[in-house]
Amino acid sequence: MLLTQTLTEEMKKAMKAGDQARLTTLRLLLSEIKNFEIDHGEQDDAGVQVIVARMIKQWRDALNDYKAGGREDLMQEAHDRIQLLQEFMPEQASEEEIRKVIQEIINKTPTPSLGPLTGQVMKQFAGKTDGATVSNLVRQMLGQTPS
Repeated sequence: MLLTQTLTEEMKKAMKAGDQARLTTLRLLLSEIKNFEIDHGEQDDAGVQVIVARMIKQWRDALNDYKAGGREDLMQEAHDRIQLLQEFMPEQASEEEIRKVIQEIINKTPTPSLGPLTGQVMKQFAGKTDGATVSNLVRQMLGQTPS
């Protein structure tokens, strides 16, 4: 079953169960997918996961803003949405796995630098980690201070 079909089924279940928070998040996600498909054509599971990952990043940014503003009520809502969206992502790579790949690439590269190294690692972990995590780990392993 395609991921979009799974999302639609999950939305129907949430509707029947009266789970308003889950229903709202799933509707928002399906709307994002539909809008993306209007501009870029129908997406396979990998394309849908890119959209889900982008929404997770947006909600994480919102969560940081809510923390800065002291909005506990909105922080919980954002956290719940992130948790729900992560259900539809592949299992995330552990920090140890990422460090191992970074070290392998550093060993193969005569003069490793942040940008190209981060790009190579992201290619290997497409959809299984976020860029900020990889970037921070690369900086640590290159001896640079994380920003």
